Amino acid sequence: MLLTLQSKKPVLLLAASALVLASCGAPLTTPSSTDISGTWVSPGPAAGMTNMTVTLTQAADGSLTGTYTAIGTDPLQFCPATPPCAISSTVSGVNTVLQVFFYLKDAGTFTGQVIGPATLKGAMQRISTTEPVQFTRP
Repeated sequence: MLLTLQSKKPVLLLAASALVLASCGAPLTTPSSTDISGTWVSPGPAAGMTNMTVTLTQAADGSLTGTYTAIGTDPLQFCPATPPCAISSTVSGVNTVLQVFFYLKDAGTFTGQVIGPATLKGAMQRISTTEPVQFTRP
């Protein structure tokens, strides 16, 4: 079967369109223009935690630092005494055009997205458990 230039036009147009679309937009690792610095809270439960408070500072490169407090429960969180117990530590992560990711030291990871100026929605993961979670600004 012979393909003429006329019969190749739709394929060429599709390929050119795909190339243009693929080159649109910022790389997915570009820092988000939405600054999420501040205090975020979630009642939980997620990854063995309730009453979570995360305080974040976002740098110009999108990197996140901060602290968290929560109430932890066994078996997902380690409580030295009888659970539940208060847990706290540092937070590190990044806010990009693709997603928000932060690690709560010794407690789990959050992966999600900025839904609005006062909402982060995603999932908390700890050991082999992943649960939905939503943080809001108080």
